[in-house]
Amino acid sequence: MTLLRDVIEIPTSVGDGDFVVRAAEGADLRRYVVTDQLRENFADALRRIGHAVTTGRSQAVFLHGSFGSGKSHFMAVLREILQHNPEAREVRGLAEPVLAADSWLRGRKLLTLTFHMLDARSVEQAVLEGYLNQITALHPEAPVPAVHRSDALLDDAARLRERMGDDAFFSALRDGGGTPTAAGGGLAAHVARAVGWTPEMYAEAAAAPPGTEQRDRLVSALTSTFFTGAVRSGEYLDLDSGLAVITRHAKSLRYDGLVLFLDELILWLSTKISDHVFVNTEGAKLNKLVESADASRPLPLISFVARQRNLEDFLGPQVGGTEREALAHVMRSVQGRFGEIALADTNLPEITERRLLKTDDAGRAIIDNAFNAVKGNREVWDALLLGAQYGDAGIGSDAAAFRKLYPFSPALVATLVALSQALQRERTALKVMTELLVARRETLRVNDLIGVAALFDPLVLHGELPDRPKLKQLFQSARTLYTQKLRPILLNLNGITEEQAAGHQQFQLDDKLIKTVLLGALVPDVPALHNLTAGKLHALNFGSITSPIPGYERTIVLNRLDRIADAAGELHVTKTPDPVVSLTLHTVDFDKLLDLVPEDEATTTGVRQQLIRELVTAELNITGAEGQLGELLYSRTWRGRAHAVQVKFGNVRDPDTMPDAALIATGEAWRVVIDYPFDPQGYERSADRARIERLERGSRTVFWLPFYLTDDVMGKVGQLAKINYLLGNGTGDRLNSLAADWSLADRQQGRVYLQQRQSQLRSTLLSALMQAYGSATSKGSDVQDDGIGVFHTLAEGLHVGDPRGGTLADAFTNLTGELLAWSYPGRPAMPDDEKPVTRGELNKILDYAKQAAADPARGVSVANPADQRILRRVCNNLRLGELIDGRYVLTTSTCRWSQHLLQAAANENYTEHFPVHTLRRLIEEPAAFGFDRELQNLIIMVFALDQQLAWYQYGTKVDVPHLAGVRDELELRHPPMPDEQAWTDAVSRGAAVFGGVLPAWRTPANLGVLAKALREAASTRKGSANELADALAAHAPVLGLHPAAPAGRLATARRAARFVTEVAAERDDVVLVETVARADLGDVDDQAVGKVLSEAPGIVRALAQAHWPLLQAISARAEHDATARGIIKRLQEVARREQHGEDLVDALRTAVDASAALLAAEQPKPRDDTPPRDEPNRTTAVPQVRPPADETPSGARDTEPGAGVVAVPGEGGTVTTRRREVVDAETWQKVAAEIEAEVAAGRRVTVTWEVR
Repeated sequence: MTLLRDVIEIPTSVGDGDFVVRAAEGADLRRYVVTDQLRENFADALRRIGHAVTTGRSQAVFLHGSFGSGKSHFMAVLREILQHNPEAREVRGLAEPVLAADSWLRGRKLLTLTFHMLDARSVEQAVLEGYLNQITALHPEAPVPAVHRSDALLDDAARLRERMGDDAFFSALRDGGGTPTAAGGGLAAHVARAVGWTPEMYAEAAAAPPGTEQRDRLVSALTSTFFTGAVRSGEYLDLDSGLAVITRHAKSLRYDGLVLFLDELILWLSTKISDHVFVNTEGAKLNKLVESADASRPLPLISFVARQRNLEDFLGPQVGGTEREALAHVMRSVQGRFGEIALADTNLPEITERRLLKTDDAGRAIIDNAFNAVKGNREVWDALLLGAQYGDAGIGSDAAAFRKLYPFSPALVATLVALSQALQRERTALKVMTELLVARRETLRVNDLIGVAALFDPLVLHGELPDRPKLKQLFQSARTLYTQKLRPILLNLNGITEEQAAGHQQFQLDDKLIKTVLLGALVPDVPALHNLTAGKLHALNFGSITSPIPGYERTIVLNRLDRIADAAGELHVTKTPDPVVSLTLHTVDFDKLLDLVPEDEATTTGVRQQLIRELVTAELNITGAEGQLGELLYSRTWRGRAHAVQVKFGNVRDPDTMPDAALIATGEAWRVVIDYPFDPQGYERSADRARIERLERGSRTVFWLPFYLTDDVMGKVGQLAKINYLLGNGTGDRLNSLAADWSLADRQQGRVYLQQRQSQLRSTLLSALMQAYGSATSKGSDVQDDGIGVFHTLAEGLHVGDPRGGTLADAFTNLTGELLAWSYPGRPAMPDDEKPVTRGELNKILDYAKQAAADPARGVSVANPADQRILRRVCNNLRLGELIDGRYVLTTSTCRWSQHLLQAAANENYTEHFPVHTLRRLIEEPAAFGFDRELQNLIIMVFALDQQLAWYQYGTKVDVPHLAGVRDELELRHPPMPDEQAWTDAVSRGAAVFGGVLPAWRTPANLGVLAKALREAASTRKGSANELADALAAHAPVLGLHPAAPAGRLATARRAARFVTEVAAERDDVVLVETVARADLGDVDDQAVGKVLSEAPGIVRALAQAHWPLLQAISARAEHDATARGIIKRLQEVARREQHGEDLVDALRTAVDASAALLAAEQPKPRDDTPPRDEPNRTTAVPQVRPPADETPSGARDTEPGAGVVAVPGEGGTVTTRRREVVDAETWQKVAAEIEAEVAAGRRVTVTWEVR
């Protein structure tokens, strides 16, 4: 494979001074690349400078550009052009703007000064001190400009000395000021201190540079003696005054203008962003570069300020609105006075290609082929191009830019930009990229991309840390985590030493993955590093992974990261379909919290066994309650039934903790004994198998003997036990108490770390446990596979294969399914995964079976879709009838159980009767089905319906309407049945007499239905029918009924009452049907009897409420009163007819109304009870007369001998007086009827009563 160095020129080394344009190094100028955009930028800059020079007005410009856009190089080349450097003037692409500037530039001398601001204390210190340093170097013979405040103080002192004279001046200075100093510590120094200030010493100190010791002592002496507004000798003038001084000074040196290149000024302010007062103060000083309160600036200032981002962008979210607005106000003021030259963000790819990756046509073709190979891998291509979306990447956003950068990617450049911003260093992009090429000069092939991970070493692991405290801490954490924890983990996982790492391919892959994830933690805003997935990690390090299977790279990446995450709690891999990888950086080693846990809480056998048991049961989804021997009762849904499975955890080898009783299953339930994947005494797995061989065979027991975990995995068990102990129940109380000396913030972060670590370890251990219990392919790093299976059983004839399923839950489900299928091989059966059939569903099926059995065609329509699903799910699968085209059919061909039970019972000589307990056993033969009891009951009831059998208990027929009533002491028999004619007659008569629809199909099941319906109908009507017969007989004289008449209303009523009474009382269904069929109802139609029974309650009510005294009175008058005779005759005619002929209720009402009207017509005029005024009241004696014996009501007796009815003449007519003694309710009704009749006849009745 062709190396990249054979196609492009890659230097063997790169120095600190490379890629810095200097006046004396024309080679750098000749290599400078000028794009079309840069040409316009230079023209703009030169026009602005020319305008300032020709007008004398100062100008200031922000030179805005993203990282890598070449701001520093631009200012360096512009400086050389202004200094008339012919090499700069001849740079290819600059001829046009340079020639255009000659109109004002030729013959002019411009002072160009460069300022690096990162170490500045203030703007004036940087500018004025920078001017002094650079102007002294350029003009060492020139006088120094007075830019310090102490310079003015010395001028004032000189004038004071002239007025005072030397003797007085130096005498005062010696008395009130400090002493001068001299070099060294010998005699000269002692003399100086003894003599004090002299003219010679004064002159020497005044000539010393500001900030020196001599100068400082002199300023101090003058301040304390003569001046109170003291300043340090090194303190500069304010910026406005200082700029006036240096412009005058430059003018004196015959310069026509000052051009200031302020590099890193905005970056410098951003490092102080937390000090809002400082930033606002220093930022506001930039206005002075354009405007001045001092009108004495003889030369224009032209300032270029490099800027990558607006200063406001550096404000964090924690900065309040007031501070944010204050800074924005300052910067708006500055931006209103500054112009802007924007360096295009597409310059870097073109510059990189032309300066760093330049090649010939042949080499370009080779690189094109390699680039197209990357472009053809869509997933890799998309991830690598993500860097173009990063705001300050400076690379453009298309494939063409990517091609110019190759073998670098937009993702790498975006990461480089982000890291440089975090580090707050204006690193030269070309230099960093060259360093990456040089480091790989001997190995980098044309087809290899330089992965993003390559940036970690030069920008994170080595070099300077960021200035901002939080970022500095973050980068330091990344360094520490990598060097002290992650790299040792990688070495350990690969089983190599540090010396072997460089040549170990697998280690190098792990190292790149980890470094990429670390970069993602440091600069997560880079799109390519956000939400890192396995696909992204592969793409960002494309070419590092060699997979024998195309597309398997993701899996390789995940497998490697999972192994690393097992040992590194800071690394997180989500359990989503496309896992996301992340890493959390901490300043504290939270793993030290585990050292606080007592050993007996993490290393004891009981703790480890309990932890593994919890993990396994959670994975198996076992949540049942514990049995008597500590086994878990697990409900396994299988073929429509919930089967009980007993799960017991324990060390099979150890008889002390696992006695035989704990290993042997009882009854039909299976017992699964699950051993632990380690032995506390160090016994091999063979010891467990030896114990099994000694147990009695035949039990439904399966042993799950896992492979042993490796020591490394068991160490993780201990770690998880410690974490569980610390976290407790989630409140963290133990953590707070054990780590009480940790800060609250560290404890809170530690809790989060432990929770994440807990989740990781659980995932890791579950993976290892899946291998140990055989549900996943074993790895030597996790388990000790001895090649012997994990399942063993005591059941004779059963062979249990290896676990099947991708999880422990699947393996357990398949195991229990296999055991149940072996135990219950009967067919037909419901599907294995069929949910349990509910009692309601079974009852629904029974209802349809009853309807189908009662139907001559043995079928019933099923309209409800839900019912259809139930029948199809249960009956069709079990062949217990069949749902066909929306109709449930119960025939010999659709119900296999009838023939099976008949034949199996006949083999045991059961042909006439069928005991339920025998049928229940026969259902499970010859192959067991494992049906639950209620499903067996349904099968037996359907069998009874299909074969027209009846239920008997101890020889007595019983009714079994519901599934729960099918008990083992019952039996089925062929019941006695009424003959066909009796059935038909009973159904016909029952429908006519009682109404409703009765089963016409003569079956045992229908016999019960028919008998029950007739019995209930008769019982309902029995009371009113007998009351009707009695009431008619009681009033027979008035109604004209002859008690012995063979026909008529009374005879029919008596027959109907006798009929329903007999039917209601009959318990034998057959006799009842025959009774109904053969009953004597007289010479009337059955419907007529039905009419009597249905209207009997109304007729009884009418008879009870009729005014019989009134009717009796009318009946007595019938002999001599034609009207009365007509009323009674009509009533008696209706009464003798059948009810369906004429209604007695209406006839009674009519007769009463007519009788009352007749008596009302004979009503006398009311008597005037007012006595005459002239006659006093007198008492009339009423004789007492005994009424006739037949008029004394039953239950009433005369109050005294001779009492009764007395009729005496009165003034208003005859007054009739009656006395009755009432002793029961019946008598009261009769008395009340008499009174009501008198009132109805229009008479006035006075009622008095006594209570004794």
